[in-house]
Amino acid sequence: MGTEISEIGEYALYILYLLLVIATGLFLYSLQKRKLSVNIEEKEKKKNSYKVDNTLLKQQQKHILKDEVKVLKKDSSKKEFESDIKDKDIVKRPIEKTIEIKDVYKENIDIYEDAMPPIEGVKPHFFKYFKGQKLLIVEDNKINQKILLNVLNNIDTPIDVADNGQEAIDKVFDPSNQYDMILMDISMPVMDGINATASIRAKDLYDNIPIVTVTAFTSGVEIKQMFEAGANAFLTKPLDIQKLFTVMLLFLDNTKSDLSITDEFEIVGIDLNTVENTINANKDDLKEAIEEFINKFEYLEDKIPMWIDNHDFIEVQNALDELDMILDLIGAKKMQIFIEQMKNALQKAEDINSYKILFKAQYKALLNTYRKYLNSI
Repeated sequence: MGTEISEIGEYALYILYLLLVIATGLFLYSLQKRKLSVNIEEKEKKKNSYKVDNTLLKQQQKHILKDEVKVLKKDSSKKEFESDIKDKDIVKRPIEKTIEIKDVYKENIDIYEDAMPPIEGVKPHFFKYFKGQKLLIVEDNKINQKILLNVLNNIDTPIDVADNGQEAIDKVFDPSNQYDMILMDISMPVMDGINATASIRAKDLYDNIPIVTVTAFTSGVEIKQMFEAGANAFLTKPLDIQKLFTVMLLFLDNTKSDLSITDEFEIVGIDLNTVENTINANKDDLKEAIEEFINKFEYLEDKIPMWIDNHDFIEVQNALDELDMILDLIGAKKMQIFIEQMKNALQKAEDINSYKILFKAQYKALLNTYRKYLNSI
C-alpha cells in the first residue's frame, strides 16, 4: 500500500513538472508573440515614418527645384538683359542719315583693316621721330587721355584733346587747326566716334587726314562700322606703344621734324660709321650709294605689299634678295635683319600679312631718313 502511494506521488510529481514546463513554455511563447507583435508595430510605424519623410523630402526637392528654376530664370533674364545692352552697345550705332560719306579719302590714304603688328624694340623716346606732327586725341576717359599724352609727349608738339565726337569735329573744322592724324575712340557721350568719323569724311577738305580707331571693343562689329565711316586703321586698348609706333610710321613721316640725323639714325637703325670703317668709304661714296639705292628701290615701298596681296611671292623673294645685298652696303642694319626674318617666313610658307604692314612702315621710314640725310650734306 505504501509502495502504491509512493508510486502515485511520483507520477503526480512528473505530471506537475510536465504541467509546469508546459505552462512555462506557453508563457514564454506568449511573451515572444507579444514581443514580435510589438516589433512588427514598431517596424510599421518606422516604415510609415519613412514614407512620410520621403514624401517631405520629395516636397522639399520640388520646392528647391522651383526656387532654382526661378533663380535660373532670373539669372538668364539678367544675362539676356546684359547681352541685350552689350549687343545694343556694339551694333546699334547708326550713322546719321544726313551724313554723306565720300570715298575720295581712300585715294589719298592707305587703309589697313588687319590688326596692327608691333615693331619690336620701340622705346618711348623713339616717338620724337614724329616731332612737328600735330595730333588730335578723341577720348572721353581721362585716364586713357593721360596714357596717350604720356606716350606722345616726346613728339614735342601741341596735342589737342577732345572729350567726345562733337568736340572733335568742332576742332577739325576749325581752320586754325591742321591735324596730321586723329586717334579716335568709338564709345563716347554726345557723339560717338563712328558719327564723328563719318562727319569728317563727308567734307573733301579733310580727305588727307588719317583717322585711327583706338578702342576696347574686340568683337569687330564696331571696328567694321568705323572703317565704313572712314577710318584708316585701328588699335586696341590697352594701348601697345610698339603697335602705336607702327601705325604712326605708316601715316606720318619726318618731313616736319628738325630732329638731328644722328637721332633719326638711331631710331631707324642706320649705322654709317661701321660702313665707312669696313669698306673705307668716304661720305661722297656713301652719298652716291644711297642715291642709287633710293632711285632704284624706292618703288618697292608700294610694290612688295601689293605683291603680297596678290600672292606673287616669287616677285617678293627676288626683291628681298636684292635688298639684302644693298642694305648692308648702306648701313641699314635694322632693315636688313627684318628682311632676313621676312625671307625666312616666306621659305616656311608662314602667314606674312603682318610682314606686309611692317615692311611698309619701316621701309618708308628708312627712305625718308636717307632723303633727309642727303639733304643735310
